[in-house]
Amino acid sequence: MEKFCLLTLAVLTALLILPSEAQTQSKFFAIGTDASLECTWNDLENPEDIQVVKWTFKGRRLREGKRYQYSSEGNTHNLLIKNIQKKDKGSYICSPKMRTDQLLGDGKFVVSVDKARLPEMPEPRDVRMTEGGTGNLNCNYHQAKERYGLKLFWTYNGEKIAEGDVVHSGTNANYRAYTDEEGRDWLALSNLDLEAAGAYKCNYKYPDKQIFSMKFNVLVKDLTGPADQIRNVTVNEDRYTQSLICDLSSLTNVLSYRWEKDGEVINNETDSSGKMILLEDDMVKTLEFDDLNSEEHSGAYRCVAELEYYETGLTFNFVVEESTKERDFAPWSQWSSCDNAGKKYRFRTCIADGCSDLYGFVYEVQTGYCDEDDEME
Repeated sequence: MEKFCLLTLAVLTALLILPSEAQTQSKFFAIGTDASLECTWNDLENPEDIQVVKWTFKGRRLREGKRYQYSSEGNTHNLLIKNIQKKDKGSYICSPKMRTDQLLGDGKFVVSVDKARLPEMPEPRDVRMTEGGTGNLNCNYHQAKERYGLKLFWTYNGEKIAEGDVVHSGTNANYRAYTDEEGRDWLALSNLDLEAAGAYKCNYKYPDKQIFSMKFNVLVKDLTGPADQIRNVTVNEDRYTQSLICDLSSLTNVLSYRWEKDGEVINNETDSSGKMILLEDDMVKTLEFDDLNSEEHSGAYRCVAELEYYETGLTFNFVVEESTKERDFAPWSQWSSCDNAGKKYRFRTCIADGCSDLYGFVYEVQTGYCDEDDEME
């Protein structure tokens, strides 16, 4: 009897593992950026089973160098294309070579390269600031800045703000540009003056030379000082002297000061008679009148302090009334007899209420000389 041996042929079918995402992926990259392609085989148990991953472009194998860099971490393999250009668009394939009989599928990328797709630029923002104060401008574009490696520069009225700390040559306003922890870009302005007003832009330059900008129309308001303090001062010619006192000690950073009368600057040279004298005691400024005269000395006197950004003043509405002595005093007495010195005297007495307050005395003495031809009246 013949015996037959049954030969059983076992056919093992290997499982094909594809990359984790769709086998063919479409990728867009902006000109001049660094493009990264990534193949991952999640179901691969041992990453060491991959001997090498070969990257090809249009059927040509890509060698590592200045433009192409390979890297891997676990089951993920990367191709980095430096400074990608339009000539780099097309199909890229990652092909793994295994140390085992396990089969891994290729990954395919269809890469398109063009200018970056910039968002629509926002409407300009009006920003109001105050002379002598500070202000801040900020731009939040950190995601695109990080993704494309954008370069930031600030401009004022279309001109790039120069290195240093002054906005432009025609202003004393200072600036400081910085980026905060959240990636927002700031321009901090200080020591503002009217010449710092204008159009400011934060500009982000893409590798393909495109520029995305955000515009700020900065308005700097003229800083006006407080209204003058007003003091009304009324005196009589018979008081003879009067002082107007201006105390500037409560002010800081006084650059200069001046006195004005009815809008005209006055000083010790403008009054040749010497009846009006300007005096200084540190920050106390005094305007002193001697031999008061109603017509000459009445007026609006202003003590003006010039500060860094505005002026402030103290106004005296100074009224000098004409003499009332002839009304307030009794007639002069007769002249006395001449004394041994050849002098004679006469008197008159104040008869009005409050004489001592008005004149500081209640009677007046006049002295004459006996050898005078005309008797003093």
